[in-house]
Amino acid sequence: MLKLAWRNIWRNKGRSVITIAAVMFCVIFAVVLRSFQVGVWENMIHDIVGNNFGYLQIHEDGFWADQSLDRTMDLSAVDSEELLAVDGVDRLIPRMESFSLLYHGSNTKGSLVMGIDPAVELPGLQLDDILIEGRSFSRDDSVIVVSEGLAKYFNVGLGDTLLFMGQGYHGATAYGAFPIGGIARMTNPELNKQLVLMPFHKAQYMYNCTDRATTLVVAIEEDADYEVVGAALKGSGAEGLEILEWKELFPEIIQTIEVDMAGGRIFVTILYFIISFVLLGTVIMMVAERQREFGILVSIGMKKTKLAFVTLLENIMLIMGGAIVGMAVVKPVQFYFKYNPIDLSGQMKEAIEQYNFEPKLYTTTSFIINLNHGTIIFFIGVLVSLYAVVKIMKLNPIESMRS
Repeated sequence: MLKLAWRNIWRNKGRSVITIAAVMFCVIFAVVLRSFQVGVWENMIHDIVGNNFGYLQIHEDGFWADQSLDRTMDLSAVDSEELLAVDGVDRLIPRMESFSLLYHGSNTKGSLVMGIDPAVELPGLQLDDILIEGRSFSRDDSVIVVSEGLAKYFNVGLGDTLLFMGQGYHGATAYGAFPIGGIARMTNPELNKQLVLMPFHKAQYMYNCTDRATTLVVAIEEDADYEVVGAALKGSGAEGLEILEWKELFPEIIQTIEVDMAGGRIFVTILYFIISFVLLGTVIMMVAERQREFGILVSIGMKKTKLAFVTLLENIMLIMGGAIVGMAVVKPVQFYFKYNPIDLSGQMKEAIEQYNFEPKLYTTTSFIINLNHGTIIFFIGVLVSLYAVVKIMKLNPIESMRS
């Protein structure tokens, strides 16, 4: 019967090609739609979390809820060696993060100040890669790097000085004047509007936090699972410290993803309904064309059950072929837009930037999406093919041969 089904498929090449093409395009549409949705979030998480803030952060217990400099860590009391000994931990990155009021001329603006050591930082804060003007700073330098949006707001350039005024450790006044050594373009729109980067030790001194830090970012090894590493760190020398995953640090991102994914699932469900009717139309066309053939086969003695099984087998082979071709054909599309994202412009760009996202559309290259949607469409095709089985089981040979 398998051989008979295979011969029946290619006995009418046009009809078979139409069926395969219908399934193939259904798979392509579903996979491309979902790939863009998942890809945008993957890139956002990788960019904002993985490259800038880290998947794991260590703070003094209670710091994240309060975020007061009075809850900064005493670095001399942190057992760094024990933390570094945990499998999957690559390095610990100290940071001094706080807010300050910036002055230049008659303009003022509240900004995020981040004291870093660029030699050990995550990719998103390695200054040599993000500078558009000027230079980076070294460990003991006295210049700062400001984000592109902040430089435009103050209308400043290289060599201009910004004044800082804020509150430091135990209520001390945090103030300073630093020349601009470089201007950087941050991929995250919100950071690009307000971030100031300065040498870690200068930030410690300005905020009266000598030998202290607000954050230790845990840089994990490339193939490590941050959840496993986080669980291991909590069981190591972390008394008096809180170890938080990015999902705890940025719950609003998770909520936004869940809302967006729910909307995507609704849209994909509507697409599946459209796909179902497309496939049903193809099956109805096939049954209508073969009415006479079915009537002759039944009249010369072929059992309806066997005929229905062979017809179902034909449809399964066609649908499976279309699904496999669709999953294969769409793969280069996923890779292309992964590394060549679509740049948004106009009102769409402005709307996306309002939510602090990069205005670009990426795809994901995960094969799980291809497999999931290929499988779903395959089962939809099999379900729709039952129409042919029902029609064959109700077949009247004489009427079929007359039609």
